[in-house]
Formats: sequence, C-alpha cells, structure tokens
Amino acid sequence: MGSGVRTLRIAAVSAGLALTLGATAAPATAHTQRSTATTPARTAAAPAPTGLAYTYDAAGQTVTVTWNPQDPADTLTRNYRPGLCGPTPQDPCFVAPHVILGTSYSFKKAPGTAPAYIKIYAETATHTLTGSQTLTVTV
Repeated sequence: MGSGVRTLRIAAVSAGLALTLGATAAPATAHTQRSTATTPARTAAAPAPTGLAYTYDAAGQTVTVTWNPQDPADTLTRNYRPGLCGPTPQDPCFVAPHVILGTSYSFKKAPGTAPAYIKIYAETATHTLTGSQTLTVTV
C-alpha cells in the first residue's frame, strides 16, 4: 500500500459542481461566489392561543379541543395547527401538517388510554409558530 495523498478537487461545471477524487499535484481551486441574497428580517411572532379546554364524546370516542377566538388586534395570526406532544408534557411536540381556520380541533381517543398532550400553534404568514400551554387530555 502506498502512502499517496488523495485530494478532493472541486471544479465548476455549467450544470453545477463536479467532484473529482484522485491523486493530484495541484491544490484544489474553485471560484467562490458570494450570495447577493440578504437574510430575511425576523418577523414578529403571533400571540399564543389561550383558553384551551376539551370535551369528550364517549359515543364517538372523540375529543374536541377548543381555544379562545383570535383577538381583533392580532394581525399576525393567519391560522392554527395542532401539536401532539409526548409521551410526557415536557417532551417535544409534533406539529400536524393540517391547517385550522377556526377555534376547535377534534381527534379520536379511546377511553382508558394514556393521556394525550396537546398544544395549539398560531401560525403567521411567514410560517412562524407560537405554541399554547400544553393541555392534558385524559378520558
């Protein structure tokens, strides 16, 4: 086995970057191009939803979570998204992909199962999310 040095060389190609792996005597050269794009300014977050409560329909095994309507002065909130957290209230939440335009969210839950930990997230036009307090659902 030789002790040859392998150099990764990056060359600009019209369709993108080409990578070449192999022994070479010349150092790798590439023209770096600075981005002219600017970093978008941070936008204000929407206020977190408040007043979370739930009801349970035993016949349909359906939990309905409700929260206070959007304050008329809130010009940032565009919609809401539910977040399912767990297995404890301190664990991260999975934000669901579906959008809620009203003030309620329903899901199925069998009686006697482990508690569900729910957050409701207010979403802005720039997709910034602000989560509510965690609601513990036990049935």
